[in-house]
Amino acid sequence: MEKAVVLPAAAGAAGIAGLIARWLYLDKGFEVGTGLPLSVSAPGIVMWILAVAVVAVCFLLGRGSPRTFAQCYTGAFTPRRFFQAAGQMAAVVLLAAGGFLNLAAYVSSPVGPDGAREEILARLFLGVLCLLAAAGIYLVLQLLRKGTEVRSVWLSVPGFACCLWVMLNYYASWAEDPIVARYVLPLAAGLLTLVACCLIPGFAYGKGRVTLTLVVSLTGAALNLFTLADGTPLYDTAVTLGLTFYLLAQASILADNANRPEPPEPPACPSCSGGCAGCAGCGGEGQEPNP
Repeated sequence: MEKAVVLPAAAGAAGIAGLIARWLYLDKGFEVGTGLPLSVSAPGIVMWILAVAVVAVCFLLGRGSPRTFAQCYTGAFTPRRFFQAAGQMAAVVLLAAGGFLNLAAYVSSPVGPDGAREEILARLFLGVLCLLAAAGIYLVLQLLRKGTEVRSVWLSVPGFACCLWVMLNYYASWAEDPIVARYVLPLAAGLLTLVACCLIPGFAYGKGRVTLTLVVSLTGAALNLFTLADGTPLYDTAVTLGLTFYLLAQASILADNANRPEPPEPPACPSCSGGCAGCAGCGGEGQEPNP
């Protein structure tokens, strides 16, 4: 079976198994009276074994691509199968839903005696960034369908949204929890997702790393599924699922295109020494010739 199917399927299956293990860990791995973690917990051991196994499996399955996609985002991330584009559209819908829910959570929060809302202002900014991230993923997908080489600020918007998402979760929730064992895995999942959202735009600027992007994206997506057992609010769950679908879709597309043969080098253009739109870029992929 092809990597384009195996990689996201393996990450998704591992994530669902980890979700069950984490749910059992949160339910059985802490003392009833004090809430302190037990020194030995079978669900906790299983959860961490699964987390380590996810990293190992993603590395073993994701390595070995001979292509670099130098300055060629279009060649790396153009979807060629229906389920890949469907995954990106699912990310668009979920991130847009997460954006509206975050905005609603801020607007509907009570106003304190000092005139400020109880909900942190960053919730409002996160809602806006999630909406922009959804729009960016959709607009980039439309450009890819036209075969246009993409070098746009829209590529980086999911990374900005993810950055604020991690910061908001940490300072508004995790930092208040004295038990590190309860939030260390969600923190790791968020940081891996953030790194993946930074690696993906690098393909447009000659900084593409196929194996690293695949491993980090798949691992982050799988660990995000682990964290769904935490019972987070709906606005956070929507953002988590949106970023997860985005990473799984991007990893599937990248693995698919990395296994395709390298396109032939275009002939040199005597009038511009290879500098025109029909000569530069990604070896002829996604370039519009000069009229």
